[in-house]
Amino acid sequence: MAVPDTETFLTAAGLVLTGAVWAVERFLPGRKRIGYRVQMDTAVSMNPQAARDIVQLRLLLNEQEVTDATVALLRIENDGSKDVARHDYQEPLVVEFPGRTIQAVTVTETDASLRSMLTRNNGLRVAGDRLTLPAVPLNRRDHFKLLVLLTGDGDQVTMSGFLSGGSIRRNAQRRGPSKLSLALGGVFIILMGLLGGLLIRNSDDEAANPVCATGELVIDGSTAFAKPMKAIANDYQKQCPGAEIEVRHSSSLDGLRNLSRAGRDHPDHQPAFIAMSDVPAPRIDSYKDLMAHRPVSVVPLSVVVNRESGVKNLTTEQLRGIFSGKHTNWKDVGGKNVPINLVTRDSQSGTRITFEREVLKGAPTGQPAGLSDCTTRINQPSSRPQHCEASVTESALEAVDQVSGAIGYAETYQAGFYRNVTAVQLNGRAPEIALNKPDGYPFWATERLYTYQEPRDGSLTAKFLTFMNGQNAQVLLQAHQHLPCSTKANSYHHACAR
Repeated sequence: MAVPDTETFLTAAGLVLTGAVWAVERFLPGRKRIGYRVQMDTAVSMNPQAARDIVQLRLLLNEQEVTDATVALLRIENDGSKDVARHDYQEPLVVEFPGRTIQAVTVTETDASLRSMLTRNNGLRVAGDRLTLPAVPLNRRDHFKLLVLLTGDGDQVTMSGFLSGGSIRRNAQRRGPSKLSLALGGVFIILMGLLGGLLIRNSDDEAANPVCATGELVIDGSTAFAKPMKAIANDYQKQCPGAEIEVRHSSSLDGLRNLSRAGRDHPDHQPAFIAMSDVPAPRIDSYKDLMAHRPVSVVPLSVVVNRESGVKNLTTEQLRGIFSGKHTNWKDVGGKNVPINLVTRDSQSGTRITFEREVLKGAPTGQPAGLSDCTTRINQPSSRPQHCEASVTESALEAVDQVSGAIGYAETYQAGFYRNVTAVQLNGRAPEIALNKPDGYPFWATERLYTYQEPRDGSLTAKFLTFMNGQNAQVLLQAHQHLPCSTKANSYHHACAR
């Protein structure tokens, strides 16, 4: 009985000592401290390869191509035991990104009063790789986040400043005790290990990476969602070595069809396969085992035209006339004397289905003579009205960009990377999501993920679906101008449920 008594005594002593050190560290009178954490710092790929290597996207800043964009998310918080007032800042907080250039900064996850203080008018300054923050009061546990778009080569982030009667420090990714507290915690774990060390160790390993799994996973479907999905998959693989994720972009309906085929062919009907679709899966017998998971995001879509069309605004009635074949020249709707060339997606595209349902409202569509693949249309220009179909978003945008007088539709974020492509207003409304407003821009879609039956707990498929609802995925969706459905406080829940 002596050995168990000794273990009990040492364990209790370790718990008491650890609690005492933590209390002194956290609540020592007069202690002020501002901490910061780099919650994400990852590349945003802007050069995805299109189907059949037809096109590449480009990120343009001040008319210059950028291929080295990164996005960083910083959390800045008062993690001391005292409030921090404006006069406590003897030197301002300065965030530096050595080797990189700051292109844009957004303040997130804070209340309106604090956000109003973090503006350029109040001292927020950007100069090259340095971001200077205004002196803002922070009560205990107050925090705010900075979402920063950068260019250049570098991976370091530092924050400096001088706080009267306090300190500024970089915190670990997960909040935790000091080194001394960790040492005491280590003693505690060793003692408890005498009673069940192996079980505790396994639990700790799983808690350290709650969303990580190894193996291979295929994600296929919507080309409108392929770019943010590729960024999210890359971030997951960066955090979870041993996971290999391939993101394909066929089309929404092709992705669903490929998932159904993979499920039927798999020995236990559990393929490592996720389909992404911006339309609901058709209610047909072959899809009865497809399982829809909670919506991922609201995807902004736009009607786009070639700049040579000479139009910036169309009514929905004019648009229906264009796609029905009633209008064949841009001068018919207030533009230049240029033939109208239709660029549409093929019948498997969720974007096309959404466009015909929500914008054209089921109006009949005509097909001018000369229906062809958009690659052929680019290489063989014509002075007559033409109509081409594209299998992927990039091919459609490339056609609108290169064919004079072309009109089509695409995901808003990708459309912004083409020099000769303009997103037109509809009924005087810009292509911005104004959800639940009858007079708002009517073109957007809800992105969904599908699996074949319920994925097994602990599988890479299940873990990745959990990751899609996390903060890193939300930030990357927002960086691509999508609206995450997993955000707790948003005004578009009804859109996610559509």
